[in-house]
Formats: sequence, structure tokens, C-alpha cells
Amino acid sequence: MVFSFNTTYEDLDSDLYCKVAPKDIDNPEILVINDGLCADIGLDTSELNATILAGQDLTEESIAQAYAGHQYGSFTLLGDGRAMILGEHVHEDNRYDIQLKGSGRTPYSGRGDGNATVSSMLREYLYSYAMQNLNIKTSRSLAVIETEETVERRRTEPGAILVRVMNSHIRYGTFQYVAAQISNELPRFTDYVIDRHYPELNAKDRTYLEFFDAVMQSSIEMVIDWLRIGFIHGVMNTDNMSIDGETFDYGPCAFMNYYDEEAVFSSIDKHGRYAFGNQRPILRWNLERFAESLQPLCAQSALTYDELEGKLDEFEDRFDAQYYTMMRRKLGINSDGEEELVDEFVEWLRKSSADYTNTFLELEMPGTFDDPAFASTEFERLRNKLTAVGLDAELMQEANPRYILRNYLAEEALDEYIETGDLSKFKRLLTVLKDPYTSTDLGSRFQQPPSREFDTEYVTYCNT
Repeated sequence: MVFSFNTTYEDLDSDLYCKVAPKDIDNPEILVINDGLCADIGLDTSELNATILAGQDLTEESIAQAYAGHQYGSFTLLGDGRAMILGEHVHEDNRYDIQLKGSGRTPYSGRGDGNATVSSMLREYLYSYAMQNLNIKTSRSLAVIETEETVERRRTEPGAILVRVMNSHIRYGTFQYVAAQISNELPRFTDYVIDRHYPELNAKDRTYLEFFDAVMQSSIEMVIDWLRIGFIHGVMNTDNMSIDGETFDYGPCAFMNYYDEEAVFSSIDKHGRYAFGNQRPILRWNLERFAESLQPLCAQSALTYDELEGKLDEFEDRFDAQYYTMMRRKLGINSDGEEELVDEFVEWLRKSSADYTNTFLELEMPGTFDDPAFASTEFERLRNKLTAVGLDAELMQEANPRYILRNYLAEEALDEYIETGDLSKFKRLLTVLKDPYTSTDLGSRFQQPPSREFDTEYVTYCNT
């Protein structure tokens, strides 16, 4: 058997999932497969084929999960409408959800067709691959399988299935669903999640309180990492917030080029709710909703809601502490403090709207980029101030990638495949993104931002 499945989620209340089967697919074709991920989770690539990866040769029933979520602030009951978990694959005491996206309708599909376009699945593969190699905790893409069907979204494209791997797909919204629909199951469900993701907490006196604290901490670390590399998730609904701090659901996401805290690239985020600079306050808002979903535990355990609110009250100070630690590393400051200098530098970024990624490379290696912003007297003044307190090259090299996934290069690669069937640009991007902290070609096109006009007009879509 290729996968070592042991699906413990099926031991939970049956209201939490539905048993489903992937749609029948004729002549599936593997477009790309992640050999490194296969090795990490103990899969032999010689045993994998498109039929197995597309869920056509199952050894057990798949499940679609139910969950809820605040979508743009409005609470909704939801579920996997175009995704299903083949099973929980166990390798060396680690457990991984093997999930298919675009594998057909489920009882949660509503008016959706359960399908996915090849460009959206290749796009998620690219972005999750980039995030993994940027050292961000993330879902990972095992493979993209093209199907013979056609799918209509903004344009008509071939259909595709993404094989996604995560520690689990449990989210804030799963807890919201349990609290709203089967609140008597909340202690059992919470115990299950703790055993699966935070087993060390079982030795604590205040296990449920420590659980909330651990989720808040993992979420803060995740968003701090997004800010470090200029990533905009684009749809930070509570149903897209992992209980384990894994970045996932790469729909209307993008990397920020020119520094702009109001940067939004999602076609549906009309009011900038999930803009780059709003990701911190939205995380706090989402954690408040998560705390509310745990409220039924207060009547069934020693936990009190005042204790949860007490943890929430720590959010700002904890986020600040980790934010300034991260920014000091980006700026090469090898000592504590210097918050005012960090703030001064960020204010320069706001005013100059310089390219975020290249700014820190230019600090480390002056003269790398021909950008008037880096020739300004203000930039030189700040660089001299930073030199006086550090500019530690080792710190900077660990914190600042040489390459991010430039959105325009991703679109070029996807368009090339749709128009010509050629994956050359796509595979070249994978090669560059394999080691984004090592520069082999300073000043290469992979380090160049797009025109400001492109950034102004660029839009990403959910593609559901």
C-alpha cells in the first residue's frame, strides 16, 4: 500500500464529516510532483501514479470535513465543498492529512461544482512551495493532476486536482462549528486536537487555557513570518486559520512588492479587510472568535472565560515583542531594543514605497539594485544609523530572502502553460525558489519587482 492510512478523525462525532468519494476521472495526468515532500513523508515516487494520486484506487472511504467560519465578518456554516481527505498518512510517528482539492462535489458544495482549474491548482503548488522554502510553516503540495474535463471560471481551462498535505485541516472554524452545532462534544473534540497537535499540554494543570495560549502563539508566529517576507494571505477568514499555525488556502494570496500597508490584491476584498497591514488586527479579531468558540468549555470544565480574555489581553505585547525581534533580524541589529530605529525605518518604507524584499538586500549589499530610493540621502542616513548598531550580515541573510515568488512571474508561468502546454517557466521558478536565501545571480530578473502599473492593476481570484 502506497499510503499508511490511519484516519482518527472518523472516530469523532459523525456530524463533523461526511463520507465521500472522489469523482471518476478518465486518463488523469501528473503535471508536477514534489519529490522532496514524498521523501519527507515516506512515499516511494516509483509507486505513485496519477490514478492513485487522483483518488481512483482507494483503500478506504474519504471524508469531507464540516466547519464554520466568519467570512469577511459574517458567520456561516461551511464545509469542504471541493475537497476531501483521502486519509491520515502516518510516517515515523508523524501524522499527515492527504487531501484532494478539485476532486468533485460533496454534501457541503452548495451551488459549487466541486472542480478546480489547472491554473489555480498550479498556482497553489507554486505559492506553497515558495512558502515552505522561505521557512514558513505551511500546507504543502504533493502533486497536481490534470483531468480531461473542462472547468469554467474567468476563462475555460482544463480541470485539475491538487494533492495537499497538512498536519491536519482543523481550523478555528472547526471549533466554531462544534460550538454552534454540537457543543456537548466540545470537550471530547478539544481533547482530540490537543492529543494530536499539542500533546505536551496534557501534563499542564490548566490544559484548556494552555491550549488557547499555544494556538495564539503559533498563530502569532505565522503572521509574523508573513510580515517578514511581505506575504498577503488575502482571505483571513476564521475557516482559513489553522489550529496548528500552518499557512493554507492559497487562493487570492500575493507577495507585496512595493511597500504598502494597504496593499490588497484579492478581487473580493473590496474594503481592504485583509490588507497587508491589517493582518495583525485581523489575527486578534479571529482569536477573539476562537475564544468565543471555546466558551462552552467553561461550563464543562474548570476553565473560565475571564482566563481566556486574560490571555487575549497579552496579545498586543506578545505580538510587539516578536515583531520587533523579527524586524531587528531583518535590519541586522544584534542587540535588544532599538524599537525607535525600527519604527523610523518602517516609516521610510511607507514614504518611499520601495520594493520591500530588495530594500533589505540593498542594506546588506549596497549597489545591488539601481533604484532611486536607495540613492536617497534619507536611505543613506538610515543605513549609517543601522551600521552604528549592527548590520549583522549573518542575521540579515537568515531573515531576508534573496528571492520571493514575484506575482508577475507566477502569472507568466501559468499563462504559458494554459496557452502552450509548456511548463518550462513554471519549473524554472521552482528551481529558483528551492533555495531562496542563497543568491546565485544578484540583480537577476527573479529579484526584479514588476512595474508599478502592474501592481496597481494586479488582481487575484478565489477560483472556487
